[in-house]
Amino acid sequence: MKNKLNVFSNNKIKSFLKTFLSQYELSFMNLEDIDYNKKNVQMNILILSNFKDVDLIDFSKLSDNFLIISNLKNINYNSNNKVKILNTPTSMNCIKNSINNFIQNSEIQFHDISIENEKLTNLNNKSFCYLTKIELEILRYLIREKASRKKIIKENILNIKSNIDTNSLESHLSRIRKKLNKIETVVKIQAKGEKLLITV
Repeated sequence: MKNKLNVFSNNKIKSFLKTFLSQYELSFMNLEDIDYNKKNVQMNILILSNFKDVDLIDFSKLSDNFLIISNLKNINYNSNNKVKILNTPTSMNCIKNSINNFIQNSEIQFHDISIENEKLTNLNNKSFCYLTKIELEILRYLIREKASRKKIIKENILNIKSNIDTNSLESHLSRIRKKLNKIETVVKIQAKGEKLLITV
């Protein structure tokens, strides 16, 4: 299953990035389209190529799910310490690796929980536990989508063909629910027939 990645840029680089970042589901927007008030759980790439671009951004309002890629030197981004910055020029492999690391290691917050790497934390009481890689993928996907058919998770995360009858997904969901209960979060995963919902 492809991770979603928002790309904010005023450059005409769409076709190049589609080829270069084909493992992601890309959404392209202009720099003016950044919604600073929206609590976005998706990952965002910000491409800055001139000083006009810099003037359009309120760096102090960017959350840690933004990666800035810039070829501009000596810029004071006036951002919080969590925003990641990649200075170019650099090799294509370096950019690709930086984006992959950014996606894999970024923190996601949803109501009272935070997920960073494989650590699941209740932000209110600071209790935490660790997720397996599969549990992490399932939980990240549900947080991002809010609802999904079980079939999609089976086929795209667990790599189980739809005609195979297995309780594998139910086992993973049961373990995720136990971990959510263990840290006493308000976040719940509910099943309604073949549909899964993440709620509070």
